Amino acid sequence: MRIRSRGALPEESKGYLGRTQIVLLVIFAVLIIGAVIYAVFFPAKATSVTKRGPYELLGPSQVFACADNTKLMINDSDEAMQFFVYLDGSIRIGQSVDGGSNGPSNDSGLYSLCPCADGLSCNSCVTPDKSHKGYQTIINIQDTFVLEALNIPDASRPNAVSAQIYIKTQTNNPEAYSIETFPLPPLPEQKWTMITISKNGRQINVYYNSTLVLAKKTQKNFSYKQAAGVSSVSVGSKKLSGKVAMVTYFSSHQTISDVTARYGEQTDTRGNLNTMNVVPTSNSYTIVDSQQSSFIKKLCLDLSCFNPGPNKQSLPVIPSVYSSLDTQYA
Repeated sequence: MRIRSRGALPEESKGYLGRTQIVLLVIFAVLIIGAVIYAVFFPAKATSVTKRGPYELLGPSQVFACADNTKLMINDSDEAMQFFVYLDGSIRIGQSVDGGSNGPSNDSGLYSLCPCADGLSCNSCVTPDKSHKGYQTIINIQDTFVLEALNIPDASRPNAVSAQIYIKTQTNNPEAYSIETFPLPPLPEQKWTMITISKNGRQINVYYNSTLVLAKKTQKNFSYKQAAGVSSVSVGSKKLSGKVAMVTYFSSHQTISDVTARYGEQTDTRGNLNTMNVVPTSNSYTIVDSQQSSFIKKLCLDLSCFNPGPNKQSLPVIPSVYSSLDTQYA
């Protein structure tokens, strides 16, 4: 009769433990790989609730109040703001852009560094409504990052830009502020465009949809002082017509992978914003909030993945005079 020692385990038990360890190792490896894929491809998490809108551009309209986040986009850290804009082009008011000491170059239409003579307000560089003369504000972030556009092309200056962003900067002297202005490609009309403004150190990146259209370093540091009595983020001005929707703040710099992933999640293959349908009427249009189920979209139950891709809006390119990009003024 064979006697088994008390401390020994049956062969079946030894095999069972080996298989369990292998399964645990496989699960652990899958978790590690999943975490790496998530970190690389999944967009950065927003720290505040997305303001869906839509907000009228014929404004201005407040999006984030000071109480929502008193230091929104003016923290001494990497941050980003992302939103969709729809310009319908129905308001066409003649305008001119004066050169002058603080105006654009008569040859290129570009603005030089403009020192603010009156402290934080910078009224010597921009108009009291916080835009350059002749331009209209699309979005104003803390009076520090302002995206603006011309209503119509300025025929008197063929090389002028039709969209630009200006940034309030400062030196170590808390009262020494400046306005630095950078040209952007023209924005398409009657088309949703996702715009991402991302800052990383002194680097400012601007994306249209999933395309990087501006990557520049400012001459000075971004201003981190909040202007008194202003909305944290507002959109629109008196001579623009259109909508802004899905305004989202990020507490991190947005890479091209982040932006591409967000754009793919929120638009169909034609570049239409999934949650904001543009519905034509007899004399204008309305934008209807119709959020789709992400489950339906991911499984392609709405057949959106079968729509042909070439119908996406192709962005115009900026002239070589702008140095950072090549596109035609439109």
